[in-house]
Amino acid sequence: MINPEKGGAILIEVRRNIDPSGLGELRLLAEAAGYSVIKTYEQTRFVDSAYCLGRGRAESIAEEMAELRPDKVIFNNALKPSQKYNLTRLFKIEVIDRFQLILEIFTKRAGTIEAKYQIELASLQYALPNAKENVHLSRLGELPGFHGLGKYQADVYTTMIKRRISYLKKRLREISTQKSIHRKGRRKDSLFTIALTGYTFAGKTTLFNRLASESLPIGSGLFTTLSTTTRAIHVRNRKVLVSDTVGFIDNLPHLLVDAFYSTLEEITVADVVLLVMDASDSLPEFTRKADTCLSTLTSIGVFKKAIVPVLNKIDAATELDPIRQTVKERVGTTAIEISAQNGTGISSLASHIGGLLPEYGRYVVRMPATSNPQSILSWAKDAADIIALRKSPQIEIELEMMPSLLHRLRQLTYGIDGIEIICIEGANIRSELKS
Repeated sequence: MINPEKGGAILIEVRRNIDPSGLGELRLLAEAAGYSVIKTYEQTRFVDSAYCLGRGRAESIAEEMAELRPDKVIFNNALKPSQKYNLTRLFKIEVIDRFQLILEIFTKRAGTIEAKYQIELASLQYALPNAKENVHLSRLGELPGFHGLGKYQADVYTTMIKRRISYLKKRLREISTQKSIHRKGRRKDSLFTIALTGYTFAGKTTLFNRLASESLPIGSGLFTTLSTTTRAIHVRNRKVLVSDTVGFIDNLPHLLVDAFYSTLEEITVADVVLLVMDASDSLPEFTRKADTCLSTLTSIGVFKKAIVPVLNKIDAATELDPIRQTVKERVGTTAIEISAQNGTGISSLASHIGGLLPEYGRYVVRMPATSNPQSILSWAKDAADIIALRKSPQIEIELEMMPSLLHRLRQLTYGIDGIEIICIEGANIRSELKS
């Protein structure tokens, strides 16, 4: 959605002839940040050390600025402080690069304190190596994007950044520790976990909403989801946890990957990773995005054997057969085809997930009618599936759960007089364990 307060932007990219254009995705990023794109420029040549663009092309674009009257110039290339300064002085308009644009989007979409800390950390880590040069350039003239640094000495400014980075890392470690405790709790209860991941705008949140009967906001732009949301769902009458995670993007700066690691960690500890891919993309675009996702997953420690490819938006696909073949080649398995929007293929996806679930055992906890079953019921609500609760002539709780949880159930029932735990298979008693 375009934000009228943001105004218009000009997009520029310098690339080699052999490299594909990234202006299409840069436009989507700019629109996600709230800009309206006035015009795009592209130059196929080597990057110039002074302007990124060739000097002649930069001066030619500068002559058009008076007529176009943009509010910002956005480069798809990573810019050095000196290049930004030279371009800003030439264009007389603030110039930013792709990394800063992504930071703007993340800042706009951040809804949790963790996400805000992560974004600020990435921004400061980006600024730190060039802090001295930024201070020097800020003293050369008051230009858009170079305000407010002249009053600081370079060493003072650098120290301020380092202190803030140290504080943010400490706070993020605390949040990560807390999340790790929650994950250990889920592991202790042996709950099966599923992480939804994929390229930004592939439809992960739409699929999450359908699986979890949720109504998380679905944006029309990139990076609607920045924080992980986890919900319990039932598959084959079994309770599992599903998490919606932040999307990937091509050339995502490593500083953002590092800053968001505590968020991405949810993917690394999942039992199954559903890699959601947009089947409506053209084959070259689909291949590029698939390679980006797989490369990012590998970099954070997710192996292909844990990945289940999911082709979303098949109702809008035009190159389905070659896309299927690409998935087979890249991931090594056939994709499950769905449309999260209209529900096509969701039952097949649920069946596939059900087939991956570990075997459950069925148990009956039998105790005197005078006993209080509340502690067992509270635990079973999170860790198992309660099949039946009978209270006459004695209390019987029928459960389905992981066999590995039997020791935990016995701990909960230890010391209760007259209690017994029976493992059943259909109507037949297979074994009996008394407390």
